[in-house]
Amino acid sequence: MKKKYANPAEKQRAYMERKREKQEATAEQAEELMRIKERNLCSFAEIGFETPASTCLEETQAHRSWLRALDQPDLMPGETLRQLAKRTWEALLNSSGLGVTTDTGGKWVDGKWVPNPHLWLPYFDPVAQDFQGWFGEVIRGAAKSDWFDAHWVPPIDCSGDEPVDIEHLPPLPPMRKARNFKP
Repeated sequence: MKKKYANPAEKQRAYMERKREKQEATAEQAEELMRIKERNLCSFAEIGFETPASTCLEETQAHRSWLRALDQPDLMPGETLRQLAKRTWEALLNSSGLGVTTDTGGKWVDGKWVPNPHLWLPYFDPVAQDFQGWFGEVIRGAAKSDWFDAHWVPPIDCSGDEPVDIEHLPPLPPMRKARNFKP
């Protein structure tokens, strides 16, 4: 068996190089997370960074904002929060130009390449009322057709199956031109 390293010093150098690369990657991830927090970017059904909507009204407004940014129709008469959320999810998955991708690897199964069912989705900026395509997250299993039904949970103040009262909804915040952040 051939040794991978000629001597202990070479082995130590290789170890130190791997350790340095890992530290750099960790620092880069921490910096990106800091930028995401600073901009208060949101994931699906959130009203702020890692802040899920806690009421029916908050989640309704979040989905309405996302639909507007996706050039989709607003809340429809008789639509429930569950239907609105699912329509928003499907519009996001079917969007073009936002960078939504399933290009997150895969594996060989029984002689066939099976892609991972993971999706990369962009974060939403609640101030600009638009998506920030350079910041996003991978959601494991989100490309599966049953992902939404298995993971969506209504806010505590409703079941999600009541029609949303369109008459008493506040207007959406104005859309603002996004600042030119560099990734």
